[in-house]
Amino acid sequence: MTAKNQDYHKKLYRLVRILNRLEMDGKVTPRQLADEFNVSMRTAQRDLELINMADFPLVAEAKGSYSFMPGFSLKKVPLTEQEASLLAFICEVSASMGGNFAKSFKSLLSKVLLGSTGESPFQAIQPTTPRKECPAMADVQAAIEERDKIKIHYANGEDYRLRPLKLIYAEGFWYLFAEVDGKGHHPKFRLDRISSVERLHEPFTPPKNLKEILSRHTSIWFNPEKSIKVVLRISGEVAPYFKAANYFPSQKVLRTEKDGTLLVETKIGHFMEVLPIVKRWIPHIKVIEPEDLKEEVKRSVRSYLTTL
Repeated sequence: MTAKNQDYHKKLYRLVRILNRLEMDGKVTPRQLADEFNVSMRTAQRDLELINMADFPLVAEAKGSYSFMPGFSLKKVPLTEQEASLLAFICEVSASMGGNFAKSFKSLLSKVLLGSTGESPFQAIQPTTPRKECPAMADVQAAIEERDKIKIHYANGEDYRLRPLKLIYAEGFWYLFAEVDGKGHHPKFRLDRISSVERLHEPFTPPKNLKEILSRHTSIWFNPEKSIKVVLRISGEVAPYFKAANYFPSQKVLRTEKDGTLLVETKIGHFMEVLPIVKRWIPHIKVIEPEDLKEEVKRSVRSYLTTL
């Protein structure tokens, strides 16, 4: 085995062991992991970042510890050290074979760790310390995992027949992202405002592009049914921040001017996907289009100035 393959094997082994620790112990810290695996703190932190990026939703808690989001579980018998090592070795072999075999094994590994669907029912947007779990969570989570339609009673007094797709944690609240049965709309329901959940025992198939839909949005305000083109001018002073991170959904740099100013394009479903960020970066950011968004920013600034 080459040195590169050995490193790959060790990394896979660490990742599986960390998943086990999160499942069994409830939390881990980078310092504990660094000591256990004899690696640097930065390597331990990178391992945790990889786990989070692989759809195992982590939240940071006090004193630098990490845990799965409330309600999330691997729901599998934890792997022994020998089983984890064997799994890492098979991963290495499948990766070296490439092509369809590697893809098939990746899918199989997801199913081993995440259940029959091979996909997490959770999605994190701007994760922070979560609030207490909502009573509806267990029923909704089970319906998502089993791809079963539900009927909910919401705080507005309405009943909804839904195809539940994801539990999303954003800005301090849990939301249910769902498809209205027979209508194709994709509303979000605050979980703490759902007073009852009825399982309908009617199977459904979720959209194939669900992960893509969610991955290109940065706030809970997204709307898959609507696409508004927004063009922004970012001053050279703050341009490095916008080059280093995607502050907006599907952010794309159209042009870089001689003074470093950026012309940035994004696609949104609701003005609130960009308004908080635009306000945060005033006066270094300017809305070029659409005109309605430009006027909304002006109204907001004028309203604020009247309070001073």
